[in-house]
Amino acid sequence: MSLAFPWTVPYSGFELLPQGYLEPLSLLALIPLLLRLPAWPGRRAFFLGWAAGAVFFAFLLRWPAEAMITFGGLPPIAAWPILSLLWVFLGLFWAVPLWVARRVHAALRWPVEWTLPVFWVASEYARNYLLSGFPWGNVGSSQARTLWLAQLASLGGVYLVAGVVVLSNGVLAAALRSLRERRPVPRVSFSLLLIVLTASGTYGAARLSAGSRWPSGERLRIAAIQGNLDERAALRGPLAQAWVIQRMLAQSRDAASEGARVAVWPEGTLPDAVPVGVERLFGPPLAMEIAGLELIAGAAARDAHGGEVFLRNSAFALDGAGRVLGRYDKRHLVPFGEYVPLAGILPWRWFVPPGVAFFRPGAGHEPLRLAAGPLGVLVCYEAIFPEIARETVERGARLLVNITNDAWYLRSAGPAQHLNLARMRAIETGRYLVRAANCGLSAVFDDRGRTLAILPLALVPGGEARVSYQDLLPAQRLVAEVVLLDAPTVYQRTGDAFALLCVLASAAGLIGALIRGRRQPAGSPPIPA
Repeated sequence: MSLAFPWTVPYSGFELLPQGYLEPLSLLALIPLLLRLPAWPGRRAFFLGWAAGAVFFAFLLRWPAEAMITFGGLPPIAAWPILSLLWVFLGLFWAVPLWVARRVHAALRWPVEWTLPVFWVASEYARNYLLSGFPWGNVGSSQARTLWLAQLASLGGVYLVAGVVVLSNGVLAAALRSLRERRPVPRVSFSLLLIVLTASGTYGAARLSAGSRWPSGERLRIAAIQGNLDERAALRGPLAQAWVIQRMLAQSRDAASEGARVAVWPEGTLPDAVPVGVERLFGPPLAMEIAGLELIAGAAARDAHGGEVFLRNSAFALDGAGRVLGRYDKRHLVPFGEYVPLAGILPWRWFVPPGVAFFRPGAGHEPLRLAAGPLGVLVCYEAIFPEIARETVERGARLLVNITNDAWYLRSAGPAQHLNLARMRAIETGRYLVRAANCGLSAVFDDRGRTLAILPLALVPGGEARVSYQDLLPAQRLVAEVVLLDAPTVYQRTGDAFALLCVLASAAGLIGALIRGRRQPAGSPPIPA
C-alpha cells in the first residue's frame, strides 16, 4: 500500500516512477489481509489490522525523522522511537474498521466486502479530526495521479475515492477466497465492483475531457517563486532579511516581465517576523515598485494581546509598491512543530526542541482579496485537510494558493507526498491550485488535478547539517496561466455528506452487531467463513 504513494530513493530526492504508475497497487494491497478476515476472531482481526497499519505508516512516514534529527537536534536513537509512537497510533485507524467489519459479519452475516469500505471511510474521517487531525496516508490520496479515479473526489471528496479503493480490495479478496474454497464467486459483489469502476472511469473521462473549456476572459497569469532557501543555512538578522528580499524580488520582476499579474512567495520566506499593523512590507531601500504585480508573501507576524507577544504564521497580500492589502493567518497549526497540544496540562513542552517556534492560530479561512480576484490561501499543513480548502472556496475563493516550506524534510518522500495532497484539494473544490514551496516542489494544477507546471526539489547537495548561504542554489520561478472559477463541485456543495453517512452507518452496524451478539445463545455454532 505504501508503494502506491510517492516514494523516493533515500538521500537522493529521486522519486520512483513519478508518473504514478504504482498507484493502482492500492486497489490490491489489502487482499492478503482480507483473505481470512471473516474466519478470524474479532481480537485477531484487530491486532493484525493494527500491525498492518503500523507497518504501512512506518514505510510511508519515515521523512519526519529528517526534521527531528537535522533541525530538532534529536539523536537518531531518540527520534526513531518517538516517531514509532505515531506509527503505532495511526495503525489503530486500520485496526478499528477491520474489527468492526468482523463483528458485524459474525453477528449479522453482512458480507465484509460491502461493509468494510463504509467502516474504513468512517475511520479515515475520524482520523481527519481526532486530536487535531492527521489525514496523511488516507488510502484515497493514493490515487491523486490516477486522474480518472481521482475525479470521484469532486463528488464525495477523498473519502469517496478511499471507499472505492477498499471496495476493490474487499471484493477481489472475497473472489479469491471463494476460488480457494471451491465455492461460487460472489456475483453480486463482483458485479457491484464492475459497475462502480465503470461508472468511475466514465465520469472521470467525461470530467477530464470537459476541463479545458473555460471562458478566456477569466484567465490570470501567475508566478510561483521558489527561493531555494535551504533551512540548513543560517539566514537571520537584518542583512539576511535584505538579501532574501532582493533575491525574491529579482525573480518577481522577471515574472512580471513575462506577464504575471500575481507572484506567490513560499511560507515563511522572510527570515524575521513582521510586526502586525505594518502598512508597507518593503520600504526604501528595498522598495518593490513592480507596476501591475500583486504579491502574496509568507512570513511570521509578531502580534501582541494583553501584554503578551506571540507569533502567527501568515500570508501577506501586497500591491506593486509593497503596501499591505490584507493578511491571512494560518488556522490549523502543526502539533509539536508550531504549538504544543494541551501544554498547560501535560508536560510535553519539555520534550520539544528549544529551536521550535510557537504560534497562535488565526480566526478563519477568508480568502485574500486582490485586484486579480479572491485567492484562498492554504499555508503548508492546511493543504492536507479537505474541509479547509472547501471553506475558503465557500467564502469566495476562485483560485487556491498553497504556500509551504518542505525544506525541513530534505530529500525525502515528504515533499512529493505533500504535493499530491494539495492536488486532491484542487480536484475536490474544482479550483486551480498554485503551490509555491521554498525549495520545491512548486507546481500549478488545474481544477482536474493535471500538472500545468512544476519545479523540482532544489536543495544544497550533500547531507551536511549546516551550509553557507553562498552554497544555496539559484532562485527559480514558474509562470503559468490559470483560470479563475466560480462553479462549485458536488463535493463543494454537499461537503463531507458521504463520509458522515458512512459514520452513521458504521455506528448503526456496530450497535446492531453488539445487540445481536448479546442475544445469541451460548454455544451457538459459528458462522461459516
